[in-house]
Amino acid sequence: MSTNAHDTVDTSPDPAKAGKLAQQIVSILINEDLITRQRAVQAAMTLLGDAPVQPNVGPPHYTKEDGSGDSHDLASFFNRDGEMKPADYAYLCAAYHFSQFGGVPFSFIEIRAIAADAGVVIPDRLDMTFSQATKKGKKLFQSTGKGSLKPTAAGGLEFGERWGVRPGKKAKAP
Repeated sequence: MSTNAHDTVDTSPDPAKAGKLAQQIVSILINEDLITRQRAVQAAMTLLGDAPVQPNVGPPHYTKEDGSGDSHDLASFFNRDGEMKPADYAYLCAAYHFSQFGGVPFSFIEIRAIAADAGVVIPDRLDMTFSQATKKGKKLFQSTGKGSLKPTAAGGLEFGERWGVRPGKKAKAP
């Protein structure tokens, strides 16, 4: 069937076709990690000229400086007053993860993805940035394996004191 400029094109959704395309996409992305899959879908939507699909994540849980609890999006979370260095933004990315999932371990890849989504610059050597993070002689992060860390109790307290962040309760996808 060919169309020319005078023909009308049927743009009604075809659930069977959508399902078939979804299966093809799944077969391509099945062995990739969550962040890579999300970025690939977003990139494809952008290349097609469509608005990117936002990941299905809830708003972060943190307390505003006036003490009232309020939900904010990623942009609001990173809109902070004062001068911040790249290391501060790395810690803020970890605080954002903490606001979502609590004391669950995170990877450097996840921190880089959060920073990219927030549009902030973080250090190249995150391993050194997080391993050297201390407050009053106490380490803020603990290694949980190669390229994986979690905030210590002192780290969680620092997030609360510095940025008003409370631990989130969402379950992290495997």
